[in-house]
Amino acid sequence: MSGVITPAEARAEPRPGRPAAPPGLVLQRLLLDRPAPLRDLYWQASGRRGAAPVTVEAGALRLPAGTTLSFDTYFNALFEGAWQAAAQPGRLSLELDASGSLALRVARRVPEVGTVTLAECCLEAMDGPVTLDLPPPPAHPRAAGRVFLEVTALAPGATLRAARWRCPDAVPAPVGLALVFCTFNREADLARVLASIAADAEALAAVARIFVVNQGRPGLAAHPAMAGLPARLRQRLEVIEQGNFGGVGGFTRGMLAAREMPGATHVLLMDDDVVLEPESLRRAAAFFAIARPDTALGGHMLDLLQPTRLYEAGARINPGNWALEPLRFHLAIARRGGLDALHQPEPMHYNGWWMFGLPLAMLDRAGLPLPCFIRGDDVEFGRRLHDAGIHTASLPGIAVWHEPFYMRLGGWQLYYETRNMLIAAALHFPRSGRGLAVLLLKRLLGQLLTYRYYSAALILRGAEDYLRGPAVLEEAPWALHASLEREKERFPPVTVAAEQVAPPLRPGPDPRGRARYFARLARAMLRNTLRPAPAAPAAVRVPIGDLVWFRLMRHDLVVADTGWETRLPAFRRDRAAFRSLLAEGLRLALRLAREAAPVGAAWQAARPRLTSPAFWRSYLGIDPAGD
Repeated sequence: MSGVITPAEARAEPRPGRPAAPPGLVLQRLLLDRPAPLRDLYWQASGRRGAAPVTVEAGALRLPAGTTLSFDTYFNALFEGAWQAAAQPGRLSLELDASGSLALRVARRVPEVGTVTLAECCLEAMDGPVTLDLPPPPAHPRAAGRVFLEVTALAPGATLRAARWRCPDAVPAPVGLALVFCTFNREADLARVLASIAADAEALAAVARIFVVNQGRPGLAAHPAMAGLPARLRQRLEVIEQGNFGGVGGFTRGMLAAREMPGATHVLLMDDDVVLEPESLRRAAAFFAIARPDTALGGHMLDLLQPTRLYEAGARINPGNWALEPLRFHLAIARRGGLDALHQPEPMHYNGWWMFGLPLAMLDRAGLPLPCFIRGDDVEFGRRLHDAGIHTASLPGIAVWHEPFYMRLGGWQLYYETRNMLIAAALHFPRSGRGLAVLLLKRLLGQLLTYRYYSAALILRGAEDYLRGPAVLEEAPWALHASLEREKERFPPVTVAAEQVAPPLRPGPDPRGRARYFARLARAMLRNTLRPAPAAPAAVRVPIGDLVWFRLMRHDLVVADTGWETRLPAFRRDRAAFRSLLAEGLRLALRLAREAAPVGAAWQAARPRLTSPAFWRSYLGIDPAGD
């Protein structure tokens, strides 16, 4: 049932002086002054045709008469279900600071039910703060939706200066939030992120300390890009210099530093190349202040190239084939349909470390991450938290923009993905040696039959190092990483200019049914094993999504059209490379089949030591006296 609030029932706050802080907790501020290309994620205007546009002046919004602003948007609606699932915030109030004559409406939208008005009122010639108390939230989580504000200007001169959602009954616990960046030669990107935090006083106040772990060029604190940061941020900033131990080494060093910081309660990891909505930091701190103590927080990843699309909101792991299954993948969030898809929280195994936080006390319970260098470290850690009963919440409106993963194809990362996923599987979803061997051969053939021999060699190297056991993670990571670059000398990459003309691929129908699939696989294997490639094969242009073996088997040179690179990768069939890598793969598959049980047991036995603070302090070369 909707309640109607009259002007007399709206609580006006006197503007003079400094009144005592109201009780409870601000969950979200409404964000008004964001760049025009992103405004559909913050507010949307409607009104008479030909009316003057809404203008942004000194952070406030000036509304022409008859214009309605809807804050039913990704960043400014409050998604009750997501908050209630992990925090139980209680009843809400809406606080506004505005002037002029305005009509206010607060509504709840539940996709299965529709939109219901919770409160509405008209305010004549107001000038100052006003509070609208909302009815209690629904008792059942399925009845929760997203709550949003609509503001209509009743006369010229209406201005909205600020608004925020408050939970007046909340009793927030103290939060000492340590923000951790791991960086490698991205001084300008890092300085840009830090400057965006410094520019928002409330976001900066939500962070007790910022640890930046520099693993690239030394002397980060004195770099010109960092030297220009304002003093109010530099007072909270601590730069830690160390060698390159990969992303996990940098983030774990930051976790260790946060554990030693007086008053620290939570740690929030963030990539150095994101574009941050600073309010996300303030919302994260508010979430931790009322969340269950066994809850981690995963920030959404928005697509930096398509900024009104949600690229991923956490992921699950398919134990059958180890495939990573992103949640809310590539979702358009500038319109109602995309927002409706975010209502009910989805359980996840992990959230990427572009933005991920948890209580520091959980590190004592679940351990620190494994020293996996990069790629898959967040997967294993998230799955370990999940298995320990520490679940990850995902709140719309807590997000960063990040370079999407479709921009990162192949390369040396495939070694780490293979090795680290084998390690994660041994620890969390072990399978028979035969099953491991079959899975390895499937992944290997997927590369060999599309002529990606360097990638195939990396897969084999990753499996071989997994079989070496836990000692591989204790070696100097930079020496191993350098050896991967040398592997490229066997199969140097070939690229062509994106402007170079090549006829498009015209594939036949995909195989249907197991019999046709395996018949075509046999033909492809025989062709690659027996038939020499021509000296000057004709190239075909293949969209990256069609780079699949059964669509390429009649061609010997393919150019992968990514749609964004100026030089496109080209892959040429090579009978000798196919034979040698296939033979090496068969030998490794036999080893996996024979040694899966003892190697898996060795990884299981080593995990407590490899995730302990004592190991990490020794591994990173930190004075053990600090532990």
